[in-house]
Amino acid sequence: MQPLTQKLLAHKKPIIGVSMVLLATVAILIARKANAAGRKIVAVAKRYVGIREYGNNNGWNNADFEAKMKSAGWYSGAEWCNFFVRMLLLELTKGSVHEFVKANIAGSTQLTWKNLQTPSKYHEVVKTPCKGALIIYQKLNDPSHGHIEIFVNSASDGGYYVISGNSNFKDKSGQGVAYVLRPKTGLNNHKILGYIKIKKL
Repeated sequence: MQPLTQKLLAHKKPIIGVSMVLLATVAILIARKANAAGRKIVAVAKRYVGIREYGNNNGWNNADFEAKMKSAGWYSGAEWCNFFVRMLLLELTKGSVHEFVKANIAGSTQLTWKNLQTPSKYHEVVKTPCKGALIIYQKLNDPSHGHIEIFVNSASDGGYYVISGNSNFKDKSGQGVAYVLRPKTGLNNHKILGYIKIKKL
């Protein structure tokens, strides 16, 4: 074998290795950019984790949060998981996206699901949840009601982490905006209707 050929072969593996790393890095960057909206939704939602409800859907221990919820349409006594998502998305959007949120993210989980069945340039229904996707549930014993949560990431045991409004805290100390680990079976006494990916803020 000629010396030059030997040198080229010796450098072949390192070159291939570097190329694979570069391709993997580019793929990660593309994926992050493709779901920039979802990552932003989770980042902002985390700021509200720990806010506590008082009474039975009568308000919260944070006056600024309560003012934002009222601005989003919440009223005393109303179940508020969907109002939390609506408030969050109204806070994050402007222009035509803001108007889309106002028109389609309702105070009701079931109406929100109905409104979002047809994909748009702002959202799509996806088979597998990604960071920031909205998980919409329906109660098994009452199809007119349900729940909505924000998907954060999958857990190693098959479950998944969510940020959830109007939800129980892990220590059973009350309800509020909670960071929750759901089992792989999902939310008790509910079925998942689907996952909504917000594509643009």
